Amino acid sequence: MPSADKGLYVAYAPGADFVKFQLVYARELASPVYQYFSLFQGLEMTDADWQTVADEARAGGIGLVVDVFGHESLALAGRLGAAAVKIHVTDFFNDPLIDRALQTVPEVFFSAGGMTPDDIAAFLSRRPAGAVDRMTLLYGFQAEPTATADNRLGRLTSIRARFPGLKVGFLDHADGASDEGGWLGAVAVGLGASMIEKHITLDRRLQMEDYVSALAPEPFAAYVARIRAAEVAVGTADLSLSEAEQAYRRRAVKIVVATRAMARGHRVGEGDVALLRTAVVPGQPTLERFGDAHGRSVARDIAAWAAVSPEDLS
Repeated sequence: MPSADKGLYVAYAPGADFVKFQLVYARELASPVYQYFSLFQGLEMTDADWQTVADEARAGGIGLVVDVFGHESLALAGRLGAAAVKIHVTDFFNDPLIDRALQTVPEVFFSAGGMTPDDIAAFLSRRPAGAVDRMTLLYGFQAEPTATADNRLGRLTSIRARFPGLKVGFLDHADGASDEGGWLGAVAVGLGASMIEKHITLDRRLQMEDYVSALAPEPFAAYVARIRAAEVAVGTADLSLSEAEQAYRRRAVKIVVATRAMARGHRVGEGDVALLRTAVVPGQPTLERFGDAHGRSVARDIAAWAAVSPEDLS
């Protein structure tokens, strides 16, 4: 399920399941003497502004997700009716916040960039029974942008194997101006990611917050389309053959064909049949192995070059 990160309007997240914002109160993020404290203050919005965002999301039929960094922002997320909250890796060890989030919102996404598998295991062990069903681990980190080689998407397979039952997503921070910035998420879907987060911006030329790994609206729409196509292509893990696969098998696999006419009572021997492609009446059962025919008696006359059916033999 693709989500748009930092989209200003729902209309700029075509096809996404969620639009996500960082619900920032500077006092929850850093001390007043921190070098970026004033920057964080500049990202704050009033509760009324946030209500407008929530109303627009609701009107647009898209789920609202917010990053929360403390109990105040978490409480507001609840009042806004957020579909989920994201716990940024900065609060990975903030157990009171995480536990409260699990008590008050339907879904909790938690990022784990820079965390070891043992860190993640300990994180999950501190959660109540059943909580994993409402949690999604988001793999990836922001390096403005994250280098292609640093994504290491093969780890998704290892994470899913170590934590069965835990939903896993991918934080795509590839350069929005790069080629892989348009398809990297689709690769993650192929490796089992059930959620993709990608930044969106009104216009990369404006160089707004986190624009480096963001896509403009039109490329974002194409990105979502690729994710949807990847989801369809991945399908399910069911190993039973689809109708299309069965039809391909019937077309491609050679079947037992009579190389000469054989009368009823004849015992089939070498040279009487071959494995070949040939015309078959739709729905006619066929044989695929020499052993299905060799040594058996012909139950009814078989014409030369006819496909041999199980009913032709006794």
